[in-house]
Amino acid sequence: MERLLEIIRQMGDRLGELSPAKRAAVLSLVAVGIGSLFVMSLWMQAPDFQLLYANLSQEDAGAIVERLKTQKVPYELSNEGRTIRVPADKVYEVRLQMASEGLPGGGEVGLEIFEETALGMTDFIQKLNYQRALQGELARTIKSLNSVDSARVHLVIPKETLFIRKKPEGKAAVTLKVRAGKTLTEQQIQGIVHLVSASVDGINSSKVVVIDLKGNLLSGAQEASRDAMVSASNYQHKKRVEKELESDIVKMLEDALGEGNIIARVSAELDFEKVDRTEETYDPDSQVVRSEQSQTEATQGAVPPGGITGVQALVPTGDTQGGVEGQPATRNKANQVFNYEINKVVRHVSKPLGEIIRLSVAVLIDGTYTGDPPAYQPREQADMDKYVQIVQSTVGFNQDRGDQIQVENVQFDRTALEEQKDSLARSELIDQGVLVAKYLLGAIFIVLFFSRVIRPIMSWMTTTVEVMPQEAQLSADELAASEEERKRIEGVTEAADVQKTISDFVENDPKLTAGIVRRWMKEKTPTGA
Repeated sequence: MERLLEIIRQMGDRLGELSPAKRAAVLSLVAVGIGSLFVMSLWMQAPDFQLLYANLSQEDAGAIVERLKTQKVPYELSNEGRTIRVPADKVYEVRLQMASEGLPGGGEVGLEIFEETALGMTDFIQKLNYQRALQGELARTIKSLNSVDSARVHLVIPKETLFIRKKPEGKAAVTLKVRAGKTLTEQQIQGIVHLVSASVDGINSSKVVVIDLKGNLLSGAQEASRDAMVSASNYQHKKRVEKELESDIVKMLEDALGEGNIIARVSAELDFEKVDRTEETYDPDSQVVRSEQSQTEATQGAVPPGGITGVQALVPTGDTQGGVEGQPATRNKANQVFNYEINKVVRHVSKPLGEIIRLSVAVLIDGTYTGDPPAYQPREQADMDKYVQIVQSTVGFNQDRGDQIQVENVQFDRTALEEQKDSLARSELIDQGVLVAKYLLGAIFIVLFFSRVIRPIMSWMTTTVEVMPQEAQLSADELAASEEERKRIEGVTEAADVQKTISDFVENDPKLTAGIVRRWMKEKTPTGA
């Protein structure tokens, strides 16, 4: 504690020694630093708000805000009050509490309307509440679909009466808001139609109308919807077949000719007629005996006197069988019956849907580019013939079916592509330059600010000028003497440095040094000596 007091006392003394301008600058810097620390502490202590609910109805948003106020939970509103955010550590807790209270309810009244039933409610009010509950529950179910943002359902429930023999039919209308970037297929629309018709007694699917927010009719009569769905399905199947054939052609040729050198288009004529046929074929050459019946009768000997007794005597035969009584007679009778069975073949044939009737294929192949700058060169005819055979094999060419395949070698116009590449390269270069310039300017600014502002200020605030007393000042003679002493010391130091350099040179190369000394001596010796 004493050490801290001592530091504070020294800082106060130091501050008191500064001039008024320096003192004001120091106090301003201290105030700015304390304020920055305070603002940063507030920013760090501020709660991190996370999304609680989005795209709420006004009723749900109001109810949720009231519950948050009651629970004293801080919140933020945005998107015209339809989006609510709460602190990150309370998001899941608040969601569970709101779910336990049935919030958000989606803006529609469901079967919870019957949880509190007032006394004295009339039959009309009960039927009206039942209709509202059905509409709300259907709307909630439809909204649970991935592609539906919101939905409203209107029901016309038929009244039951004892005086009408034919039961009246109900009607329904559904308004849908599709999510951004989503679409509803024909099958999904039909699913919504049958969901409504199956949920309300007395409403046929043909009486359900579905529209979007722009008033476009998505589903009307059942038969029309079914025909539209079948037509859409056939069209999609046709496009899928054409796209797959085009992809096969491009993949096959691009592996050999390079990417971007092939353009393929296929037009397929498909047969969507459903045919069920039963055939019975008989082969007369393969007949076999199925059954055989043989009967033989023979009579021998004379006719007894008085004729034949019994029933046979009464049957007129027109033949005396031997003539006169007492005369010998012979009778033979044979009967054969053969039943033949002819071979029969019964076949039930179902023609597949979407069978290819005819194909029309057009393929464009770019040439080659050689030289510098690159010059276009067309491909040889032998190569084009090979490409035609490859395309025929890829699509399953059938001449009897009337297929047509056209493969041509043309020069592609790549001007727009080259311009796009150049523009993209320039844009990337500009973006990189801007990014580098931004960081470079930031670094230069920091360096200049530190060197030109912070450092001079710190030096200015911490540097003091010591004033020497009058008696401590030197006279002119003393200054001159000191200057001569300084020069003498510098001369001695320089001579010592030269001597040390010469001694190092002699030690390192004594032979060269001896040669130099002899040369000097020769130059010093007089010529006449």
